[in-house]
Parts: sequence; structure tokens; C-alpha cells
Amino acid sequence: MSYEIAAICQTSSAPFPFWPEMWAIFVGDVLAVLFVTGTTSFLWYLVKYPGFRVGANWIPIGWDIQEMKRLPNESDAGNFGLMPNISVTSYDMNVKKVITIVRVTERADPSDPGEIHGVLYLSETMTVDARTTGGVGLLKLTGPRIMCQGGKFRQIFHSPIFIETSDGEFYQAESPGNAVKGIAKLRQDIQKIFYSAKQRILIKLR
Repeated sequence: MSYEIAAICQTSSAPFPFWPEMWAIFVGDVLAVLFVTGTTSFLWYLVKYPGFRVGANWIPIGWDIQEMKRLPNESDAGNFGLMPNISVTSYDMNVKKVITIVRVTERADPSDPGEIHGVLYLSETMTVDARTTGGVGLLKLTGPRIMCQGGKFRQIFHSPIFIETSDGEFYQAESPGNAVKGIAKLRQDIQKIFYSAKQRILIKLR
């Protein structure tokens, strides 16, 4: 009798054989949820942040770039000037940020800007409403007037332009002489596709 019981115990399957398989399925589901959540959050960040887009162009002073077909250089005598003309396009009407300062710096790093070529405090020239994001139309801002010799004109033309908001955040403008790169460029491209599609849908629903 004892021999038969021992034989049955040896031939019976291990207790709860499904636990390893269930654990593997559970871990796989958790990882899948984390991956989908992380990817969705990242794409949502790219689309929504910062809620607006900053562009800029340069207004030359004392030099006609279209006529001369080039930028000034060391051989050109006299003082020349550049002034950034900035536009802020709001994508999210709920994002209300007050723009306080426009600055042109040597480097595209607000914590280490290098030489500051020019700064303009907008509170001295504009009302709060005229420099607050979240409106329907463009915000049009004028930056500092920067005068220089011909040899420095090209350096300033390629310098980054930043706006600073009342909460201390910096946002780089996309300008002809200093295009936005990296994650900022990717974000702008995704935002452009998303909001262009959104506008087409809204137009069709009207």
C-alpha cells in the first residue's frame, strides 16, 4: 500500500504549475502598460508644451541685405544694427504666460549665455495684455536694437533669441540665423502637424 502511495506522489504533477506562467503574463502586461503610458505622455508633452511657438526674424539697420545679397563683414566701414522682430503663436488658449524680457545672447544656454548682445524689458514699452500668450492672434514683440561693426554683424545674426516669462522660464525663438534643433525642433514639427490637422477638422465642422 505504501509503495502505491509513493508511486502516486512521484507521478503527480507539481502543485500550482500555472503560477510561473501567470507571473510572466502579469509582468508582461505591466511592462506593456508602462510603455504605452510613457509613450503617450511623451507625445502629449511634445504636442502641448509649452502651449505656444516663438518665431523671429531680423530687421537690419543701416544695411540692405536684399540689395547687397550678403551680410556686412570687416571690410564694411561704419556701424550697423540688428533688431529682432518676434511673433508668438498660441496653440493652447489656457496657457497664459506674460512675456517680460527679450534678449539676444552669445550661446543658446540661458544658464550660461556668454556675452549678452542686447536686452529689452517689455514692461517699459508694452501693456501686460499685449504680451500675454493664450490669445487668438499673434503676439508681435520687438526686441532690443543692437548696434555693431560689420565684423560682428554675422555673429549677432546667428545668435539665439530668447523670450523670458514672468515665471522665470526661457523659450528660444526660431530665427533665420539660428534655427531650433534637437528636441525643440521635433516638438515644433509635431505641434505643426497636430494643430494643422486640428484646424482642418474645425473648419470642416463649421
